Order: sequence, then structure tokens, then C-alpha cells
Amino acid sequence: MTKKIKKAVRRIRQSLGKLGTLNIVLICVFLYTVHINQQMIDTYRLYGSAPETAWCALIAALIGECGICGWIKTSKEKHKYRSRDEPDGNTGDVEDNNNMDLEETEEKG
Repeated sequence: MTKKIKKAVRRIRQSLGKLGTLNIVLICVFLYTVHINQQMIDTYRLYGSAPETAWCALIAALIGECGICGWIKTSKEKHKYRSRDEPDGNTGDVEDNNNMDLEETEEKG
């Protein structure tokens, strides 16, 4: 029995490692949203109304969290593409402009 449990725990850890941190955060946000919505629906059924301030606070927090996750992901992707395109990390704009100026002066002179 303990071998099966250890095997299951190992599988879970491996699958979580493959997901990545941001995806785990988004899964947790989804599960939390489902749980809170169920609680709010139960409150509505019991009392006939739901606390609107709690709904607004939940939506604001989730929008903020998901927005930050999206910002982090796009920043990582931009950094990855820049480092892949230019090995030294420069975008090459300044050097290209300097070379163009040198070519123009050589053509004129």
C-alpha cells in the first residue's frame, strides 16, 4: 500500500513540475473562484441576497492576480526571444544606426 502511495505522490510531483508556476497559480485561482461562487450561491439561497462587496472584492483580486501573471509571462517571453535573437543581449539598434551613418559618409566622400 505504501508503494502505491509513494508512486502516486511521485506522479503528482512530476506532473506539477511540468506545469510551471504560473499555470499552477491559475489553476488555484480557478478552484478558489469555483469554491467562492458556490459559497455565494449557498448564501443567496439561504438569505435571499448575496454580499455584493464580497463579490466585487473577489473579482478585483482575481483580475489583479491574473493580470500580474499575464504580465510576468509576456515579460519572460520577450526576454527569451531577445536573448535568442541577440546572443549578447543587445537589440542591435544603435550599432545598425552607426553603421548606416558610416556608409552614408563613405558614399558621399
